[in-house]
Amino acid sequence: MKIIAIANQKGGCGKTTTAINLSAALAATGRGVLLIDLDPQAHATFGLRTKTQPADKSVYYALTDNPEKRRSLDSCIVNVSPNFDMVPSNIKLSTLEQELKDKEDAVSGLYRILSSCPSTYEYIIIDCPPSLGFLTFNGLRAAGQVIVPIDMSPFTLMGVGKILGMIELIKMKVGHAPGVKALATLFDKRTKFSQSMLDEVRTFFGDQMLQTIIRLNVALKRAVSAGVSILDFDETANGAMDYTALSGEILRLDRVEVAEKPVASFASVLVPEKPESSLPIWEGTEKWFNPDVEEVTFTIEAPAAKDIYIVGDFNDWKITDQSRLSRRETGSWEKRLGLPHGKYRYKFVVDGEWTVDSKNPEFEQNKFGTFDSVMKI
Repeated sequence: MKIIAIANQKGGCGKTTTAINLSAALAATGRGVLLIDLDPQAHATFGLRTKTQPADKSVYYALTDNPEKRRSLDSCIVNVSPNFDMVPSNIKLSTLEQELKDKEDAVSGLYRILSSCPSTYEYIIIDCPPSLGFLTFNGLRAAGQVIVPIDMSPFTLMGVGKILGMIELIKMKVGHAPGVKALATLFDKRTKFSQSMLDEVRTFFGDQMLQTIIRLNVALKRAVSAGVSILDFDETANGAMDYTALSGEILRLDRVEVAEKPVASFASVLVPEKPESSLPIWEGTEKWFNPDVEEVTFTIEAPAAKDIYIVGDFNDWKITDQSRLSRRETGSWEKRLGLPHGKYRYKFVVDGEWTVDSKNPEFEQNKFGTFDSVMKI
């Protein structure tokens, strides 16, 4: 059983959206998932209002120390969809800290419940409140991994050190150190500002950065209004593809075998606005300098890979020596090409596995029912 807390004290960063839709995407792979709404504002509960639930069927009643109110965690679980359950929340949860203020080790309440209850769930996702108080401490203490959603705003890194500091405090107090991964959210591909913020966040987090990027997508907000996950609202929306990609990346990090090839990859495409020179382009195109040709650099971070190729419309989807990426000493792979202006579908082939580019926010479904990355030059 894997327990993942979604936490960031900054509001509006896509925390609850990530908790809901990562849960739904993992459940769509056939894994049993339980989402715990640990926020008294109950936004996750609101965002998955499939049924009207009794007021006493919430996480408060599983955590309270009052014997007249206390219920088992199992009795507070409600079903959302196949493989996907949740423990709802409500405003009463905000009274819990005061209620337990004199109880020893109250910050480990959720940890004790989850540790003592036999579970058939493969993943438990905890949606923490947008604060660094008692409830968030409970969520981080219970989790083996923490995902910190980072939106592309001017204040995105302000206060991030505080949540990392809280994790260090947990390590000092109880000897528990959950792993930390940052997730880029609300990425607007139309603005250079988003790209500059993404670069800054990647520099800050380094190898603690998840490769999947969650794009700005109005369908995610519409899904919340409808009370369902993005996968149930519109499985063709960018948001659905992004969270499907995220679930695939999480499964790979956990070394879980994925039945279907994930949508995520570890690649990026950089298209300079004003290339200083052109490189040799694909066979069958002009091989002298052409002002309508752009230099494109394909890169991928995959130090364990043996062979990586780039295939697409520009080379008839053929794996050849010419399409092979070169490995750097750092473990990254690179291929530079000169491509005429136009629109191209493409994929990477990593040790025989065909996968799209999670860093490129453009996807299109192909005739086989899977997705290709799309690049316009």
